[in-house]
Amino acid sequence: MRNDNLWLNVMLDLKRSPVGIRFLFSQQDYDACSTPEIKAPLPYCAAVKNASTGTPCKLNLKNTACLSGARALGLLKPEDDIVDPNEIISGQRHHKMGLYADYSISRQIAKDMVYCTHQVYGIEIAELALYTDYNPDLVIITTDATNAMRIIQGYSYHFGQLKNVKVAGNQAICQECTSYPFEMNQVNLSLLCSGTRQVAKWEGDEMGIGIPFNQLDKIVDGIRKTSNPMDSNKTKKSILEKAKAMGVEEQAGIEMSSNYYTGGYGTIEYHKRKKAQSNT
Repeated sequence: MRNDNLWLNVMLDLKRSPVGIRFLFSQQDYDACSTPEIKAPLPYCAAVKNASTGTPCKLNLKNTACLSGARALGLLKPEDDIVDPNEIISGQRHHKMGLYADYSISRQIAKDMVYCTHQVYGIEIAELALYTDYNPDLVIITTDATNAMRIIQGYSYHFGQLKNVKVAGNQAICQECTSYPFEMNQVNLSLLCSGTRQVAKWEGDEMGIGIPFNQLDKIVDGIRKTSNPMDSNKTKKSILEKAKAMGVEEQAGIEMSSNYYTGGYGTIEYHKRKKAQSNT
Protein backbone atom coordinates (compact mmCIF):
# COMPACT_ATOMS: atom_id res chain seq x y z
CA MET A 1 0.00 0.00 0.00
CA ARG A 2 1.15 3.54 -0.69
CA ASN A 3 2.59 5.14 2.43
CA ASP A 4 0.71 8.42 1.92
CA ASN A 5 -2.63 6.65 1.43
CA LEU A 6 -2.01 4.36 4.42
CA TRP A 7 -1.40 7.22 6.85
CA LEU A 8 -4.27 9.32 5.52
CA ASN A 9 -6.60 6.44 6.34
CA VAL A 10 -4.96 5.78 9.71
CA MET A 11 -4.90 9.40 10.89
CA LEU A 12 -8.26 10.55 9.50
CA ASP A 13 -11.78 9.18 9.71
CA LEU A 14 -12.37 9.05 5.96
CA LYS A 15 -15.58 7.60 4.56
CA ARG A 16 -14.32 8.02 1.00
CA SER A 17 -10.97 7.17 -0.51
CA PRO A 18 -8.64 9.99 -1.56
CA VAL A 19 -8.77 10.31 -5.35
CA GLY A 20 -5.79 10.83 -7.63
CA ILE A 21 -6.14 12.89 -10.81
CA ARG A 22 -3.70 12.44 -13.71
CA PHE A 23 -3.77 14.44 -16.92
CA LEU A 24 -3.32 12.46 -20.14
CA PHE A 25 -1.92 14.84 -22.72
CA SER A 26 -2.22 12.78 -25.90
CA GLN A 27 -4.33 10.00 -27.32
CA GLN A 28 -1.25 7.81 -27.01
CA ASP A 29 -1.12 8.56 -23.27
CA TYR A 30 -4.85 7.90 -23.02
CA ASP A 31 -4.67 4.56 -24.84
CA ALA A 32 -1.67 3.48 -22.77
CA CYS A 33 -3.54 4.16 -19.50
CA SER A 34 -4.84 0.83 -18.19
CA THR A 35 -7.64 2.37 -16.15
CA PRO A 36 -10.93 1.46 -17.88
CA GLU A 37 -12.66 4.10 -19.96
CA ILE A 38 -15.90 5.42 -18.54
CA LYS A 39 -18.84 3.32 -19.85
CA ALA A 40 -21.32 6.16 -20.35
CA PRO A 41 -21.02 9.97 -20.47
CA LEU A 42 -20.63 11.43 -16.99
CA PRO A 43 -19.69 14.80 -15.46
CA TYR A 44 -16.14 14.95 -14.15
CA CYS A 45 -17.31 15.57 -10.60
CA ALA A 46 -19.49 12.45 -10.67
CA ALA A 47 -16.50 10.45 -11.92
CA VAL A 48 -14.51 11.75 -8.93
CA LYS A 49 -17.34 10.67 -6.62
CA ASN A 50 -17.36 7.19 -8.21
CA ALA A 51 -13.59 6.87 -7.84
CA SER A 52 -13.85 7.77 -4.14
CA THR A 53 -16.03 4.68 -3.66
CA GLY A 54 -13.96 2.28 -5.73
CA THR A 55 -14.89 2.81 -9.39
CA PRO A 56 -11.97 4.38 -11.29
CA CYS A 57 -12.16 5.57 -14.88
CA LYS A 58 -10.50 7.57 -17.60
CA LEU A 59 -12.48 10.06 -19.63
CA ASN A 60 -12.03 12.40 -22.57
CA LEU A 61 -14.03 15.17 -24.17
CA LYS A 62 -16.38 12.78 -25.99
CA ASN A 63 -17.63 11.17 -22.78
CA THR A 64 -17.48 14.15 -20.43
CA ALA A 65 -21.07 15.21 -19.71
CA CYS A 66 -20.30 18.70 -18.39
CA LEU A 67 -18.82 21.36 -20.64
CA SER A 68 -18.04 23.66 -17.71
CA GLY A 69 -15.82 20.97 -16.27
CA ALA A 70 -14.26 20.29 -19.68
CA ARG A 71 -13.38 23.99 -20.00
CA ALA A 72 -11.82 24.14 -16.54
CA LEU A 73 -9.72 21.00 -17.04
CA GLY A 74 -8.35 21.79 -20.49
CA LEU A 75 -10.35 19.11 -22.30
CA LEU A 76 -12.34 21.57 -24.41
CA LYS A 77 -10.50 23.86 -26.81
CA PRO A 78 -12.02 27.35 -27.15
CA GLU A 79 -12.40 26.91 -30.91
CA ASP A 80 -14.45 23.73 -30.37
CA ASP A 81 -16.77 25.21 -27.74
CA ILE A 82 -20.46 25.59 -28.53
CA VAL A 83 -20.58 28.70 -26.35
CA ASP A 84 -18.89 31.97 -27.32
CA PRO A 85 -15.78 32.06 -25.07
CA ASN A 86 -16.31 35.80 -24.58
CA GLU A 87 -19.66 35.08 -22.95
CA ILE A 88 -17.87 33.01 -20.31
CA ILE A 89 -14.78 35.16 -19.87
CA SER A 90 -16.85 38.34 -19.62
CA GLY A 91 -19.11 36.94 -16.90
CA GLN A 92 -22.27 37.37 -19.01
CA ARG A 93 -23.15 33.69 -18.89
CA HIS A 94 -23.38 33.35 -15.11
CA HIS A 95 -25.02 36.76 -14.77
CA LYS A 96 -27.79 35.65 -17.16
CA MET A 97 -28.21 32.50 -15.04
CA GLY A 98 -28.92 34.67 -12.01
CA LEU A 99 -25.92 33.48 -10.00
CA TYR A 100 -24.74 36.99 -9.09
CA ALA A 101 -26.43 40.27 -8.25
CA ASP A 102 -25.12 42.24 -11.20
CA TYR A 103 -22.82 42.05 -14.17
CA SER A 104 -19.87 43.65 -12.36
CA ILE A 105 -19.83 40.93 -9.70
CA SER A 106 -20.22 38.21 -12.31
CA ARG A 107 -17.34 39.74 -14.26
CA GLN A 108 -15.15 39.75 -11.15
CA ILE A 109 -15.98 36.09 -10.47
CA ALA A 110 -15.17 35.17 -14.08
CA LYS A 111 -11.82 36.98 -13.92
CA ASP A 112 -10.91 35.14 -10.71
CA MET A 113 -11.69 31.69 -12.09
CA VAL A 114 -8.47 29.80 -12.75
CA TYR A 115 -8.77 27.21 -15.51
CA CYS A 116 -6.05 24.85 -16.72
CA THR A 117 -4.06 26.56 -19.43
CA HIS A 118 -2.96 23.26 -20.97
CA GLN A 119 -4.87 21.18 -23.51
CA VAL A 120 -5.22 17.49 -22.63
CA TYR A 121 -6.75 14.52 -24.41
CA GLY A 122 -8.07 12.83 -21.28
CA ILE A 123 -7.97 12.44 -17.50
CA GLU A 124 -7.38 9.43 -15.26
CA ILE A 125 -9.50 9.44 -12.10
CA ALA A 126 -8.78 6.70 -9.57
CA GLU A 127 -8.29 5.99 -5.88
CA LEU A 128 -4.92 7.20 -4.68
CA ALA A 129 -4.13 3.63 -3.59
CA LEU A 130 -4.28 2.46 -7.21
CA TYR A 131 -1.41 4.70 -8.30
CA THR A 132 1.34 2.13 -7.79
CA ASP A 133 3.55 2.55 -10.87
CA TYR A 134 3.37 6.34 -11.14
CA ASN A 135 1.97 9.29 -9.22
CA PRO A 136 -1.08 11.46 -9.92
CA ASP A 137 -0.82 15.18 -10.59
CA LEU A 138 -3.37 16.09 -7.93
CA VAL A 139 -5.28 14.51 -5.04
CA ILE A 140 -8.87 15.33 -4.13
CA ILE A 141 -10.27 14.45 -0.73
CA THR A 142 -13.99 14.85 -0.05
CA THR A 143 -14.79 14.66 3.62
CA ASP A 144 -16.34 16.46 6.59
CA ALA A 145 -15.13 19.64 8.29
CA THR A 146 -13.27 17.85 11.08
CA ASN A 147 -11.05 15.93 8.68
CA ALA A 148 -10.63 19.06 6.55
CA MET A 149 -9.42 20.87 9.68
CA ARG A 150 -6.83 18.18 10.37
CA ILE A 151 -5.59 18.30 6.76
CA ILE A 152 -5.11 22.05 6.99
CA GLN A 153 -3.41 21.68 10.37
CA GLY A 154 -1.04 19.22 8.69
CA TYR A 155 -0.49 21.68 5.85
CA SER A 156 0.15 24.55 8.28
CA TYR A 157 2.75 22.50 10.21
CA HIS A 158 5.11 22.64 7.23
CA PHE A 159 3.84 25.48 5.03
CA GLY A 160 2.23 28.00 7.40
CA GLN A 161 -1.22 29.50 7.09
CA LEU A 162 -3.21 28.48 4.02
CA LYS A 163 -3.61 31.65 1.97
CA ASN A 164 -5.28 32.70 -1.27
CA VAL A 165 -8.16 30.25 -0.87
CA LYS A 166 -10.71 30.69 -3.65
CA VAL A 167 -14.27 29.67 -2.78
CA ALA A 168 -17.42 30.75 -4.63
CA GLY A 169 -19.58 27.63 -4.38
CA ASN A 170 -19.41 27.26 -8.17
CA GLN A 171 -17.51 24.74 -10.33
CA ALA A 172 -16.42 23.10 -7.13
CA ILE A 173 -14.72 19.84 -8.09
CA CYS A 174 -13.49 20.90 -11.53
CA GLN A 175 -12.23 24.40 -10.70
CA GLU A 176 -11.98 24.84 -6.93
CA CYS A 177 -10.55 21.34 -6.33
CA THR A 178 -8.70 20.68 -9.59
CA SER A 179 -7.76 23.45 -12.01
CA TYR A 180 -7.02 26.13 -9.40
CA PRO A 181 -4.88 23.89 -7.13
CA PHE A 182 -3.08 22.46 -10.15
CA GLU A 183 -2.40 25.75 -11.94
CA MET A 184 -1.35 27.63 -8.81
CA ASN A 185 0.36 24.66 -7.08
CA GLN A 186 -1.70 25.49 -4.02
CA VAL A 187 -4.05 23.60 -1.71
CA ASN A 188 -7.63 24.83 -1.97
CA LEU A 189 -10.85 24.22 -0.08
CA SER A 190 -14.31 23.92 -1.58
CA LEU A 191 -17.77 23.86 -0.01
CA LEU A 192 -18.88 22.08 -3.20
CA CYS A 193 -21.54 23.59 -5.47
CA SER A 194 -25.21 23.07 -6.25
CA GLY A 195 -24.37 21.39 -9.55
CA THR A 196 -22.11 18.70 -8.13
CA ARG A 197 -24.36 18.14 -5.13
CA GLN A 198 -27.19 17.45 -7.58
CA VAL A 199 -25.41 15.24 -10.12
CA ALA A 200 -22.89 13.49 -7.84
CA LYS A 201 -25.14 13.22 -4.76
CA TRP A 202 -22.59 14.17 -2.11
CA GLU A 203 -23.64 14.08 1.55
CA GLY A 204 -24.77 17.39 3.00
CA ASP A 205 -21.80 17.75 5.34
CA GLU A 206 -19.12 16.98 2.75
CA MET A 207 -16.61 19.45 1.40
CA GLY A 208 -13.65 19.10 -0.95
CA ILE A 209 -9.92 19.71 -0.75
CA GLY A 210 -7.65 19.82 -3.80
CA ILE A 211 -4.00 19.02 -3.05
CA PRO A 212 -1.10 19.23 -5.53
CA PHE A 213 0.54 15.83 -5.29
CA ASN A 214 3.98 17.34 -4.70
CA GLN A 215 2.74 18.65 -1.33
CA LEU A 216 0.95 15.53 -0.14
CA ASP A 217 3.84 13.83 1.68
CA LYS A 218 4.54 16.88 3.83
CA ILE A 219 0.85 17.37 4.58
CA VAL A 220 0.53 13.74 5.68
CA ASP A 221 3.65 14.12 7.82
CA GLY A 222 2.16 17.30 9.31
CA ILE A 223 -1.06 15.48 10.17
CA ARG A 224 0.97 12.83 11.97
CA LYS A 225 3.20 15.36 13.76
CA THR A 226 0.22 17.41 15.01
CA SER A 227 -1.88 14.49 16.23
CA ASN A 228 -0.62 14.61 19.83
CA PRO A 229 -1.39 18.29 20.41
CA MET A 230 -4.51 18.40 18.24
CA ASP A 231 -6.42 15.12 18.59
CA SER A 232 -8.61 14.03 21.49
CA ASN A 233 -8.02 10.77 23.35
CA LYS A 234 -11.08 9.30 21.63
CA THR A 235 -9.60 10.07 18.23
CA LYS A 236 -6.19 8.79 19.29
CA LYS A 237 -7.69 5.46 20.36
CA SER A 238 -9.27 5.14 16.92
CA ILE A 239 -5.94 5.99 15.27
CA LEU A 240 -4.15 3.33 17.33
CA GLU A 241 -6.78 0.73 16.44
CA LYS A 242 -6.39 1.45 12.72
CA ALA A 243 -2.60 1.57 13.00
CA LYS A 244 -2.61 -1.83 14.72
CA ALA A 245 -4.84 -3.28 12.02
CA MET A 246 -2.43 -1.95 9.39
CA GLY A 247 0.63 -3.25 11.24
CA VAL A 248 2.08 0.21 11.90
CA GLU A 249 1.09 0.77 15.54
CA GLU A 250 4.71 1.23 16.67
CA GLN A 251 5.18 3.97 14.06
CA ALA A 252 2.09 5.96 15.07
CA GLY A 253 3.86 7.87 17.86
CA ILE A 254 0.61 8.54 19.70
CA GLU A 255 0.69 9.94 23.24
CA MET A 256 -2.55 9.95 25.19
CA SER A 257 -3.70 13.02 27.18
CA SER A 258 -1.16 15.33 25.57
CA ASN A 259 -3.58 17.70 23.81
CA TYR A 260 -2.65 21.37 23.86
CA TYR A 261 -6.13 22.33 24.99
CA THR A 262 -6.38 19.96 28.01
CA GLY A 263 -6.65 22.27 30.98
CA GLY A 264 -6.11 25.26 28.76
CA TYR A 265 -9.52 26.87 29.19
CA GLY A 266 -10.82 28.85 32.15
CA THR A 267 -11.05 32.38 33.51
CA ILE A 268 -8.04 34.44 34.55
CA GLU A 269 -8.88 33.74 38.21
CA TYR A 270 -8.98 30.01 37.53
CA HIS A 271 -5.51 30.09 36.01
CA LYS A 272 -4.15 32.22 38.87
CA ARG A 273 -5.42 29.65 41.40
CA LYS A 274 -3.99 26.83 39.32
CA LYS A 275 -0.61 28.53 39.14
CA ALA A 276 -0.63 29.22 42.87
CA GLN A 277 -1.44 25.57 43.63
CA SER A 278 1.42 24.37 41.43
CA ASN A 279 3.85 26.63 43.33
CA THR A 280 2.90 25.25 46.74
